[in-house]
Amino acid sequence: MKVQPQFFAEYVQLYRPLLNRLNTLLAPYSLFHSQWGILKLLKQEGEMTSADIAIRRQVEKPSVTKIIQRLLEMNLVSIRPGTDRREKWIGLSDQGHETVDKIISELEEFYRELLEDVEIEDIEIAIRVLETARKNLNK
Repeated sequence: MKVQPQFFAEYVQLYRPLLNRLNTLLAPYSLFHSQWGILKLLKQEGEMTSADIAIRRQVEKPSVTKIIQRLLEMNLVSIRPGTDRREKWIGLSDQGHETVDKIISELEEFYRELLEDVEIEDIEIAIRVLETARKNLNK
């Protein structure tokens, strides 16, 4: 088998079980990985509009709107008006910051366990490979 197909086969074999495990770890917080991705993005990048979130997460804007509505109901995000009356800025609420910080610390341990016997240099190489593949896919 050529190495490129094997690389992507391994990725696919990892992806679904990883999402399932992530959803299990998020369940006590009543969250799913799609919601978590938005919360983590807001933690890393700060406030943004739903259009910005849709672009960054590579999902449709109506999907983002639905997820944001649920996160708003859970008091994990807040919305403030922008300069244009149609523009709304979404950010983490105080409870959202606390929740994200708790989840990050739990996930750090989970990720450490997954990569227990992998050298840092190999992880850095894998990150570069996946970044390059993503950029090539989006050309």
